[in-house]
Amino acid sequence: MHEKKSGIAVLAVVFCIAATSHVLSQDSDGKPAEGMPTMSTEEMAQMQEYMKLMQPGEAHKHLQNYVGTWDTVTKIWMSGPGTDPMTSTGASTFKSVLGGNWIMEEHSGSMMGMPYKGVGMMGYDNYKNLYVSTWFSNMGTELLQMKGARHPDTGRMTMYGTMDEPQLGVHGRTVKYVTVPAGKDHFTFEIIDLHAGDDYKVIEIAYTRRK
Repeated sequence: MHEKKSGIAVLAVVFCIAATSHVLSQDSDGKPAEGMPTMSTEEMAQMQEYMKLMQPGEAHKHLQNYVGTWDTVTKIWMSGPGTDPMTSTGASTFKSVLGGNWIMEEHSGSMMGMPYKGVGMMGYDNYKNLYVSTWFSNMGTELLQMKGARHPDTGRMTMYGTMDEPQLGVHGRTVKYVTVPAGKDHFTFEIIDLHAGDDYKVIEIAYTRRK
């Protein structure tokens, strides 16, 4: 009886092919190139679909607009909106990495009077049709994850994720992350605590492209 290979097995084949840069090459006799695995028609079709998903597309091009160095002004409302925020300055550098599938942000500044460094990754998941992002820093061991969509007209990106609040004994607090572009050289990043309200902004970072 023929046993159908799992999706993981097919994906492993894709990685093997991509790594050797012989994806669909054949020799002069029409046979698979040396070192290429033998695949059924169905497996070949699955492989081609995987290959499409691996390629950066139009959504990834929008992320390239962030590449460069930006000066930042961070405001944190410890007591909620309407109160005086704590303000600090810093800088972020965005790089295009991994063939344009991702951009990586490296941030350096301060938070609550202490040195702060953070690293983030953002990309577009072609399979889920969503932007996805992660963030981690020297001021904690938590890995933040978020996903969402970009408005096609305004460029406004709204993502959702969860955040723990150890001081409150809370796990998985729902948070909204909003990126608002203002031309080519300015944008803001906002963190909104949805547990407290849809407009309860706790952090805002204003980015200005360094000339």
